[in-house]
Amino acid sequence: MDTHTNSYDLSEREFQIMELVSIGKFNKEIADKLNIKPDTIAKHLQHIFYKMGVQNRTEATLKFLEMTGRLILIAV
Repeated sequence: MDTHTNSYDLSEREFQIMELVSIGKFNKEIADKLNIKPDTIAKHLQHIFYKMGVQNRTEATLKFLEMTGRLILIAV
């Protein structure tokens, strides 16, 4: 995890989860990859949404990609 890009103070595990969410993985796929239960992923996502001030995966993904420099929004 690159801490200087972690402006939402995500834990290392939360950062890992957001990396997977941001590429379209479902909770079950993330849980299988990280060897934890899907319910645990859901709980982590609740914490992530709170920290990021978002309501859903789409909003979290956009903020995460912007935070990590993987998304650049251009005003038209």
